[in-house]
Amino acid sequence: MEIFELVKRGNMLPTKIDELVPLSFIGQAAVGFYRQKIKLMDQLKMTEKQRKVTLSDGQDAGEMLLDIEARIGELAYEEEKAESLHPKGKSGGSTPSGAKPKYERMGLKRNEMSRSQAISNNPAIVARVKKQAKENEDIPTKGQVLSEIKYEKEKKRRKEAEGKKGPIKGVIAIDQLKYINALDRCISILPQKPPKKWNEEALREATAKAKIITKRLEVFNGK
Repeated sequence: MEIFELVKRGNMLPTKIDELVPLSFIGQAAVGFYRQKIKLMDQLKMTEKQRKVTLSDGQDAGEMLLDIEARIGELAYEEEKAESLHPKGKSGGSTPSGAKPKYERMGLKRNEMSRSQAISNNPAIVARVKKQAKENEDIPTKGQVLSEIKYEKEKKRRKEAEGKKGPIKGVIAIDQLKYINALDRCISILPQKPPKKWNEEALREATAKAKIITKRLEVFNGK
């Protein structure tokens, strides 16, 4: 991940999509690495200082990946606009006749590019997710941003629908969607399995918090 580290230190992103796409793959690997390392902090017997450094590095990686994805989405939009103005490789066009879009030639799928464009089009949500991650000692991810975008779209759609026809079926209530998004975040953060070994104090604290979570989810067990 040397290239990713150099970009992070220099605080500068490339301006070409063929340079950004490899960085995106590296960034995703870095975020996955830090998230997994944080899950295994107890087994790795990290000191508090090591934990803070790992979390900080992971947050930097998550934020940079979001910046990379936003830049990819921005450049892809510009390329699509240029192709629409100069179709079939006519003078001024950047893509030869019959050629795939540049992002596809770089190995990205249409849905991946759509997600990058969504991130690019919602800088306020990206900033909010970054801020929340800092406050919650979490690593910001593309999934969190896309979940928030979906939430905002649903909220807007519901507001428009109620303004025209009143409450309608088939639209998830905003408070319900917000709760589902919170569950998504919990699932993404909480490790699949707890540590195998616990000291008495840590086990007591984890048990108390697990009971709180279980109590709040009783409604889904029919209790």
